[in-house]
Order: sequence, then structure tokens, then C-alpha cells
Amino acid sequence: MVVEDIKPLIKGTAKLESVLSGGIAIYHIYATDGTEYQLSIDTSDKKDVGESACFKSEEKGMLLMRWIRRYNEDNSGLLTKIK
Repeated sequence: MVVEDIKPLIKGTAKLESVLSGGIAIYHIYATDGTEYQLSIDTSDKKDVGESACFKSEEKGMLLMRWIRRYNEDNSGLLTKIK
């Protein structure tokens, strides 16, 4: 899916739901406009996340902007609307 305006996501909050085997971090993003999104980040890709990446249980949406923007632009399905 493509989100027309990512500003509500960036200004929102994100909570880590789970980490799947293989290093996939699943975040729920609570946008400021009341919508919820799910974002999947491959934490095993060291070129993408770095050698010493730390993913907290709660983050500001701004800190996940790299992945929000990338997955929104390539419409990869790693950013999905929940409600």
C-alpha cells in the first residue's frame, strides 16, 4: 500500500510487537491521525541497520522514518495499514 502523507506516521509513536526468528522486528505505528500501521524491519541486514543497532520497545515514528519512507515508496508490503 502507498500512504499519501507520511507526516502523521512520522509524528506518531511506534511500539515493538515482536521479533521473529531471522531478525524481523515488527512495529505497530500509531499515527497522529488515528490510523495504525505495521512495519517490518529486517534487523539481520547489517548494511541497512548497522553493526550495533538497538531497537527499543517504544520509539518515536521519526526514528523509523528511513524504513517508513522506503517501504512506502517501493510499495513492498512491509508497511501495511491495520486500521
